[in-house]
Amino acid sequence: MINDERYRFFDFESELNNTGYNIINRKQIEQAIAIFTFVTQLFPDSANAWDSLAEGFLKAGDKQKAAEYYNKTIAMDPDGPTGKNAREMLRTMAEGHD
Repeated sequence: MINDERYRFFDFESELNNTGYNIINRKQIEQAIAIFTFVTQLFPDSANAWDSLAEGFLKAGDKQKAAEYYNKTIAMDPDGPTGKNAREMLRTMAEGHD
């Protein structure tokens, strides 16, 4: 469906990602992680998808998984805005903030 020409005007990645953040804002962290994981499966080459999954794990208190996915994000987008955000999040985590 995501590759079906009939749906070319629908941004599946953004809509699913936004749904994950809506769920996270309702404090349903595990459900948000499931959605973000699904997004990474559909869009494995999206740095933004991995960044969102990292944030979900950070919100869940799993800093090890968050760091793993933030580092993956940086590797995918080393000079872009998503990579920059991931570096900032890792720095914040290292300083003991989250």
